[in-house]
Amino acid sequence: MLPLLQLGKSSLTSQAFMKGLIQGAIYAGIVIALLFLCLLPLIVKHIRKKQAKKTAAIKAKKSSKVRASQELKTSLKPEEPGKPIVTTFSESILEKQDKRAS
Repeated sequence: MLPLLQLGKSSLTSQAFMKGLIQGAIYAGIVIALLFLCLLPLIVKHIRKKQAKKTAAIKAKKSSKVRASQELKTSLKPEEPGKPIVTTFSESILEKQDKRAS
């Protein structure tokens, strides 16, 4: 009769172990899900910061190319001798009126 009691105890012990194992796995899943949800905004912020750096670098590269091409175009235009480089607003209006009149 003694072996029957031991058999009953071992099955009870294994059932309790399995129950605890399953319960632990469920709790671990809940904890992982909560941690992920809490860290999700930080992850998104990090990804957006990386993308912003990439786009800024691309824009800077494009703008430097545009500036270089604009400088090339302006350097190819011959300047009129004796004409001031800096003009005032009133002078530019007078020039426009002269062009319209001719």
